[in-house]
Amino acid sequence: MKKLLFVMSMILLSFSGFAQGIYLRAGGGYGLPAATSKLGEKYLQTYTITGTSSTNTYSNEIISGSYGSGVDFSVSAGYEFNRNFLFDLNVQYLIGKKYETGNIYTYKDNTSSGTDRMVVTTSSKGFYFNPALVFSAGFGKTAPYGRLGLLAASPRIIRDMSYYYDLDGTDTRDIRWQYDKGLALGYQIGVGFNWKLTEKLDFYTEAGFVSMTYYAKEGEMTQNINDGTDVLNQLPIAQKQIVFKKKYDPNLPYDSAKPAVAGREASPLSSISAQVGIRFLLWRKAE
Repeated sequence: MKKLLFVMSMILLSFSGFAQGIYLRAGGGYGLPAATSKLGEKYLQTYTITGTSSTNTYSNEIISGSYGSGVDFSVSAGYEFNRNFLFDLNVQYLIGKKYETGNIYTYKDNTSSGTDRMVVTTSSKGFYFNPALVFSAGFGKTAPYGRLGLLAASPRIIRDMSYYYDLDGTDTRDIRWQYDKGLALGYQIGVGFNWKLTEKLDFYTEAGFVSMTYYAKEGEMTQNINDGTDVLNQLPIAQKQIVFKKKYDPNLPYDSAKPAVAGREASPLSSISAQVGIRFLLWRKAE
């Protein structure tokens, strides 16, 4: 990471005397998961009684993915050192893909049926900051380019747990956790084309790869509804707040008035994305 930052700085200094233009870009796209990790499992069981016979079926699915996948929107300001070398400061907002894990047990007999279901839905949201160097072929109605940049993000991982039970009476719970406060660093590479529409307006298409892993520092329960009643305020601090650490003493005594302590967990944020948008030239030095 430090080497990449040093190389970018040297290139910027080399071309700082040839400033020729300022532009704005805005666009959006979708990212597919890359460098995926196991996020959980989805376990299904159905027990059925028909007459005097019964069947019991099972299925288990490993759910893998990356919280960096999903819909993203971006805006950026760029500075042309010349027609071939540009500096781009990009801000992206990600609405992550939702992943569903959990356990679902279904019972059916000749006169009744019921479910014991616990489903966990996890996704991410957050801003990405992306300073990058852009190397452009320059001229013509179609100009290919490449991007190389750093990434910094502090996303929020949201985990919703929905529990429903009606095999013997009814029990429902809806719990939400959010994990945040950490800083993720990574890099992005991309290739694309600027399609010239007018002297000042381009349409761009771009494919990119993001490599990044996130470690949340804190977790907080923000919702706990039990059978329609909000019980969040009835819980001690230790049951609704977590501090994640790289190293900690697992033998620390339990203190209900303090957040629980746990080992930090890696959340993958890598993706392969496609974006489209427009680029508007605000100013260019006369040549």
